[in-house]
Formats: sequence, C-alpha cells, structure tokens
Amino acid sequence: MLKHVMYLLAWSCLAATFTGCNQLTEQKANQQDKANDSTRPPTPAPTENRATFKLDTTFKDYRFSVSTRGDGTLRNLYVGIGNVKDSTRMDTIIEKDVKGNIGGVAVADLDKDGQPEVYVFNISTGTGLNGKVYGLVVQKKGAIKINTGDIDSLNAKDYQGRDSFYIQNNELVRTYPAFGEGQPQALTTDKRKIIRYQLVKIGNGYTLKSKS
Repeated sequence: MLKHVMYLLAWSCLAATFTGCNQLTEQKANQQDKANDSTRPPTPAPTENRATFKLDTTFKDYRFSVSTRGDGTLRNLYVGIGNVKDSTRMDTIIEKDVKGNIGGVAVADLDKDGQPEVYVFNISTGTGLNGKVYGLVVQKKGAIKINTGDIDSLNAKDYQGRDSFYIQNNELVRTYPAFGEGQPQALTTDKRKIIRYQLVKIGNGYTLKSKS
C-alpha cells in the first residue's frame, strides 16, 4: 500500500512538471508569434516631454512662467500667469505645434493701460529662420491673444529671416539683415532693417501694427 501511494505521488509530481513545461513552451511560442506578426502596427516612439525652454519672471503684481515641451516637430508653448502674492495658483495658456526655437521673452506695457503683455520671440528652423511673435495681453479676467498679422505677413524683397526682437520706448522692435535683390547669400554692406510695431486695441482685441 505504501509503495502504491509513493507511486501515485511521484506520478503527480511528474505530471505537474510536464504540464508546467508545456505551459512555458506555449507562452514562449505565443510571444514569438506576436514578435513575428508583421500585421501589428509598430509601437510609436516616445515623445519627448521634458522642458526644452523655461524662463520665470515677474512684472508688477504678476509672475510668468514660459516653457516649451516636446520635440522639434511637436512642440507646445506654455505661458503660465499668476499673482506674485499667490504661489499656489497659475493659469496656463497653451499654444500648440510651435515650430522652431524660442529666442527670448519680454514682458511690457506697450499701450500704457496698467496691464502687462507677455511676448515670446520664436525663430523657425531650417534655411528661412523666419521670426514670429506670440503675444498675450494680461487682464484681470484672463489673457487675450495678440494679433500678429503684420509681423507674420512681412514680404519685403530684402527679407530672408534671421530676425531679432526687443522692446524699446513702448514699441516692439524687429531688426533683420537686409539682403540685396538677386543676391540671396550676400548682405548689402551689413545693413540691418528696423521695423517698429505698436500695440493697438481694436474692438475687444489687440493688434501689433507696424509704423508707416
């Protein structure tokens, strides 16, 4: 009787081992089939989510945090606006799919209404290196995006990008190297063109208008 019991125990252990081996073999086979399945869509590469640009600054009663996240093709601009007396709260405005790199940030009150504006200067990548400005007027009820059509639509014959932007005497100033007509790679005696823009309120919105 004892030999019979020991025989049954040994047979049970052998069967359990055999079953476990079969399950492991089946798992490996399934994994191999999935790896070899060419019909499955490829796993997307992870998108970079670290801050590629970040700047914190204050202006009167306001504090600002400007940053970009993402890679060169899918980069978002974040502009956080808060009160200097409250470090726990900050409203964030997001500008999606920003091309190029941030070249600088300025906070000013160009129209002298007591409320600041934040300007983010961007330079595109590639051969053009065209400049762009993202602007927001800060109000007590929120922020309003500034119309920058005059900046975006510059079509001068001597313009080929490489802009610089800065604030001077309540104006936004744009400078760029002036190229000679028919000479795409040659500057005309290192001359730089200067264009000045004023912040103008039109209805309930704001526009950066070039001075004639």
